[in-house]
Amino acid sequence: MKEKNTPPLLLFILISLLFPALGWAMDVTLAWDPNTDGNVAGYRVFAREEGEAYNYNHPELECTDTQATVNMPDEYESYYFVVRAFDSDGNESGDSNEVYLASAYDTDSSLDNGGSTAGSGGGGGGGCFIGTLIGD
Repeated sequence: MKEKNTPPLLLFILISLLFPALGWAMDVTLAWDPNTDGNVAGYRVFAREEGEAYNYNHPELECTDTQATVNMPDEYESYYFVVRAFDSDGNESGDSNEVYLASAYDTDSSLDNGGSTAGSGGGGGGGCFIGTLIGD
């Protein structure tokens, strides 16, 4: 008796239909005003899911530019973002304004640059202001 093999493409389609969140991610590009402190060494971008707290020990990324693209693992989750400036001594500013990226399920709004106002912190200078949020 001959065995039937499931074609790999058919198996992939079946898994994709059963688990739609697998393999789906989105890139989010943030842009912010530079920190005016002359001793800025870079910026740290922090993200959190709705209902969670920021983990300031683990930024999503660290960069020297005032724009960054972050890969978020789940397009069906809502995310919040803040940016902090840091200096060469490791001092970090307060949070920037918080911006919100709605999940694919949220049909009311996908991008919101509202939220808390920029904070100021010790050592690293004042916070940054996130002026652009683009999700694809």
